[in-house]
Amino acid sequence: MKRIGVTGLIQLFPIPILIKKYEKPFKREFEFLEQLNYVEQQENQNFKTRDTYLLKYYKEFSDLKDFFNKSIDDFTNNVWMTKQKLTITQCWANRNPPHSRHHDHIHANSILSGVFYFKRSNTMPPIQFQRSLNSALSLTPERYNNVNTDTFLVPLSDGDLILFPSSLRHSVPVNESNEERYSMSFNTFCMDEMGNEDNLNHLNIKEFYK
Repeated sequence: MKRIGVTGLIQLFPIPILIKKYEKPFKREFEFLEQLNYVEQQENQNFKTRDTYLLKYYKEFSDLKDFFNKSIDDFTNNVWMTKQKLTITQCWANRNPPHSRHHDHIHANSILSGVFYFKRSNTMPPIQFQRSLNSALSLTPERYNNVNTDTFLVPLSDGDLILFPSSLRHSVPVNESNEERYSMSFNTFCMDEMGNEDNLNHLNIKEFYK
């Protein structure tokens, strides 16, 4: 149990988001990404790759995969303070043409999710996060901060990777620019032993495949 021994404002149970910058050039990866087969998502008028296991089958993304894995380890080790490793499961690319969007959603069956930006300028929509639980009563703020807002826009640029808990609601507003917005998303899961028998939350997935 955490004991509070100071006075002043304390923000309990904050939701962590980590942004990392990919320092290598990725023109070759982006040109390959553009040529992949995309399927239209009619609800949003955007597109996702038909193949949703890009890091598993395409060696063209091997450097990015290493960067993603190191960033995930940074999050789990230094933010969540755990040595349990997360493994990337599905990974796919998104193409948002002008006038398209992405609806409000979470990533089910995943622990930590990530989005890497190949092409996103200031004229394109940023990723938007939504508060999962809203109060039935609310006061009208004179100005907004990360305590009283229900939505939060995070402007990112080419080469940025954003990591966030998969249960955090997020969306992409309408792309009102004249350019296509490209990103790559992925989910993760833990294959390590989790929990313990005494707390009745023990899970060892690997033992079911012996």
